[in-house]
Amino acid sequence: HFYKRQCSSECHLTIMFVLFLLLLPALLYAEGAMEEIIAGPGDEILLTCPVNTEVCGAYHSLKWYHEDTRVYVFSPSAQFRNAEGALMNRCLDPSQQSLGPACVRGSLEVTDTSADLRISPVELRDEGEYRCEITYLDISNNCPVVHFTEVLTVAAPESVTITDHEDEDITGQVVGPYAAGAEVVFSCQAEGGKPAPAMTWMLGDEVLEGDISEEEDKETGSWNVRSELVLLLDREHTGADLTCIVEHEALDDTLDAHIQVDVNVPVSSVSLAEEVSGQEGIEMILSCTAVGGRPAPTLSWIMPDNVQFKQEDSSSLLDDETFESVSKFTFTPSHEENEKEVSCQAINDVMDEALEDKDVLFVEYAPQVNIQEGNETAAAGDELLIDCEINANPEEFSNIQWFHNENAVDITDDRFHWENTATPSLSINPVQPSDAGTYSCSAENSIGQTRSPLTYNLEVTAPVESVTIEDDLTGTVGEEM
Repeated sequence: HFYKRQCSSECHLTIMFVLFLLLLPALLYAEGAMEEIIAGPGDEILLTCPVNTEVCGAYHSLKWYHEDTRVYVFSPSAQFRNAEGALMNRCLDPSQQSLGPACVRGSLEVTDTSADLRISPVELRDEGEYRCEITYLDISNNCPVVHFTEVLTVAAPESVTITDHEDEDITGQVVGPYAAGAEVVFSCQAEGGKPAPAMTWMLGDEVLEGDISEEEDKETGSWNVRSELVLLLDREHTGADLTCIVEHEALDDTLDAHIQVDVNVPVSSVSLAEEVSGQEGIEMILSCTAVGGRPAPTLSWIMPDNVQFKQEDSSSLLDDETFESVSKFTFTPSHEENEKEVSCQAINDVMDEALEDKDVLFVEYAPQVNIQEGNETAAAGDELLIDCEINANPEEFSNIQWFHNENAVDITDDRFHWENTATPSLSINPVQPSDAGTYSCSAENSIGQTRSPLTYNLEVTAPVESVTIEDDLTGTVGEEM
């Protein structure tokens, strides 16, 4: 009994070996250029399987395999044909019941020379090696019994989106604002493509590479590709377009998604207009410009106390998506603002300290004339000096004039002398009794003429020059003389 079991086992091995030897020539004969078909989802393809019944005779059966799984069987002698496996998947899907008999995706087209497998509609999972195996009734070494076809399925990505660090879809949005110097993460997802698409980033004109990860959808056979990009934001990124570009062999053009990056940056410069000069009593406008900030900065002025003013601010967007902000400061200056410092400051949300520009005001005004006030007594023959001080801008005087009792002092009189300067003190030498009276001073520059509001009062004393007694000193007693 043991011997029979051993013999039976050896016999089976022998039979399998003999069959292998018989089929080997046919398998070797089937080797050669493999047919290749490229298709997309929804396509219809025809896989050819040539048969040669004229030379090789009738065949018992013909089977189609997808990789190692049989997907169709046909027996002409038994008049039997049937799709199997993946070609029947829709028939097992309750959601596809409305298809009825049309749920079968595989059919066989048989002629005397071929038994071609038609697959429609194609699914991405249909990719792989297909082979038809022919079992002839009369085994012939000259008849190929295996035919191979390689099917490649391709599909363009269905969508491309950009998400933020919280995985929120931000495609097509202006994102931010972010502070300059911040590190931000953006991700780009392309779904539904096969094979996996290529993915790059463009920041303005700069090409960037992200960290790529790929995941296959086992149910559909498509790929989901994700590219993660880490950006260290800087001033030049303000308002820049960030684009995710997807390239795929099934696309005639690229598939894009983009966002605009809003970066807040500090003001790069503040400057006062060169013109900081004016004239007393005439309206004056100062201008301050802040460039390069985002968001638009707040502009403020630091002026001398008690200056009444009006401030008007405006902002415009520059090509680099930062702002140019201009502040107009309108006031009417007085001589008190001359040589006083004026300052303009700009600050926005991302700045800890304001950026500042300073200058000194130049205000022209008519002379401010001040004379020594008081009453003075001088003796005839003395030398007298009356002080006068002039404050003016400019200090170039076209005329300085002294007045005595509202009459101009005669400068040609050698007794009178004064300088044409900011301190034109009047010198009188020698003083005469006729010099008694009131004195004032006036000055004139290119802006105007001013006379001192106060006056100087002078009294002159003189010694007795002679004493005389009348010659007739007679009179009558009791009568007034």
